[in-house]
Amino acid sequence: MLVWSFASVQKRQDILENMESLYIKKEQTAPVRLIGNAARRRLGSIALGALVSVVAVTGSRSAIADTIELSPMVAASALLSTVDSEKQISVILSLPLADTKGAADFAQRVSNPKDPLYRQYITPDEYAKRYGANAGDYAALKEWSIANGLIIVHESGARTFLTVRGTVAQFQTFFKTELNNYRSPDGKEFYSASVRPTIPDAIATKITGVIGLTNSVQYAPLAKVCQTFGEYPSASGIRTETAGGTGPGGAYAASDLRSVYKIPKFGHVAPQTVAVFEQGGFHQSDVQKYLERMQLPNRPVEFVGVDGYNGSVNDPNVELEAVLDIDMVIGINPAVKEVLVYEDGTDPFGVALIDALDQVASDNRAGTLSISYGLDEVQQGDSQLAAENTALTQLAAQGITVLVSAGDGGAYGRTGTSYNPAKLEAPDPGSQPLVTCVGGTSLSTGPREVRLGEAVWNRLGLSYGATGGGVSSYWPIPSWQTPSYVATNGGSSTYRNVPDVAAIADPFTGVAVYSKRNGGWLQAGGTSVSAPLWAGYISILNAGLEYLTGQKLGFFNPTFYNINSGDPSGYLYPVLDGSNGDPTLFGTPGFNAGLGYNNCTGAGTIYGGGFGLQILSSESGGTPPGVSRILDPTLTDTSASFTWKKGKGATGYVVGLFLPQHDFFLNAS
Repeated sequence: MLVWSFASVQKRQDILENMESLYIKKEQTAPVRLIGNAARRRLGSIALGALVSVVAVTGSRSAIADTIELSPMVAASALLSTVDSEKQISVILSLPLADTKGAADFAQRVSNPKDPLYRQYITPDEYAKRYGANAGDYAALKEWSIANGLIIVHESGARTFLTVRGTVAQFQTFFKTELNNYRSPDGKEFYSASVRPTIPDAIATKITGVIGLTNSVQYAPLAKVCQTFGEYPSASGIRTETAGGTGPGGAYAASDLRSVYKIPKFGHVAPQTVAVFEQGGFHQSDVQKYLERMQLPNRPVEFVGVDGYNGSVNDPNVELEAVLDIDMVIGINPAVKEVLVYEDGTDPFGVALIDALDQVASDNRAGTLSISYGLDEVQQGDSQLAAENTALTQLAAQGITVLVSAGDGGAYGRTGTSYNPAKLEAPDPGSQPLVTCVGGTSLSTGPREVRLGEAVWNRLGLSYGATGGGVSSYWPIPSWQTPSYVATNGGSSTYRNVPDVAAIADPFTGVAVYSKRNGGWLQAGGTSVSAPLWAGYISILNAGLEYLTGQKLGFFNPTFYNINSGDPSGYLYPVLDGSNGDPTLFGTPGFNAGLGYNNCTGAGTIYGGGFGLQILSSESGGTPPGVSRILDPTLTDTSASFTWKKGKGATGYVVGLFLPQHDFFLNAS
């Protein structure tokens, strides 16, 4: 039996290819009950200005007094040495928006499907004019910086951030502190003030935060390597868990992932620009080799320097991260217009991230941004989290979708397992309320890329990580996360739950990627795979949406959680098995999978055309064509021609075709 579904739209006379119907077959696996949950930190006395229930918190003057709180990691870390006084470092001076509540309200309204302002995004100039920080205060900060011998390396278009660079000695003098080098419980080295910095009187009334003095982990990539195959891999003698993998060494190729997740092929109708954030450079030749081996088109990949970075290749883990991100975006959407690679390999993670977010907003070229880096919330501190949210508020106002990895340390994050029993930790920026957080799965396939199912990625017992996910200790639950939905499998009804969605991430069922510096062809995983994979998919949906309506998805979560009367898991592949913790090893259970939403894989994994059709058909207008009947179809082995009665006011149609008995879908054209 052939089943057809139609959705009228108000633009073109064309029919999009490869859209699938709303049909989805539920996997027959019993749900798993959450075993338990450890006590979490709570919001406490954090003063962050106006909290808007849906999406945003931005800073207020009350968020910072005359001194700056020390990094919460200082007390838990080992002191190594004092920082070289001549070392050059960057510090961000963060300013409050002129209309904090107005900006948060606007970001909420343009993201809310039920609001008249839905998807009426604004430009960077309009945002700065409406909500930007005080111009006089910004000018005064610049004058103070220059007069004190600091170099300005980044200016925010909305005047919310001013990044200055100078020596450690200069900042120690200005802020009356001392910077030391530390090693955190997860083994990462960072520098931080050892004495609470005092804000100079000349600028104390103008800023809400200082970023870079109290939290300075240098790199935070999340890519994980399972196997190294070398320059000329052969499948013989190599053991993988990717039965359907056709890439080098038997790892998954781009075409495998597109087939498994039933990715639509209409990215070409309005090609989209995707941005990725990186902490260093990459070799273009590595990307080129991947594209050639995967038979992908040579899409433009453009370096964008942040804070004056020159694009040089620095850390090998960052180089792998960068090529993996780029490969996944193009691999999922071969018709992507371009990939913009925003790089800052000089500054520590917190500074680099905020300035990159701000640069993406100022450039306003990308519709989608992927971030495959992250730390724990507890490693960041209040000023860092609030400053990130300020930048993300502008991105939401401009309609830019942000996808962020959920982390690779399971429910314990990077630092939780250094305690006995382990602590549950949520990721940052993954737990930010203005991003879509992406968790990870183990993918099971058969020959010819037949999807057999997915489980929660958890290799903690083998030291190969697990998907991050859990409950924020900082952000209250947004209004788009209905408590009764997200709390079903042990989630919180009062704080932000992560992740929102998921995709393949287990290194043991990983993807093929090429990095000459890291040994050639590799089998890699981590939520570094799942986040750019979703970014590529979202760019395809953006292409269809722009083609049909002239709009783009923007901040995705309010739309996403509104689908199917608040149960979007009905249009994604469910993940019903597994946990992201190990109480036997660490003394504290994590979160378990289950039907609906869970804190391991969110609402589920990509069901490409079916979910895409739901997104596009939700934008339909006019009068639907009513009961669909095929009239005198002409059938061949590979095609079917048919007609239907035109709906009133319709100028185009989204058409989906499937064969229920096989649970796979055919092109409709």
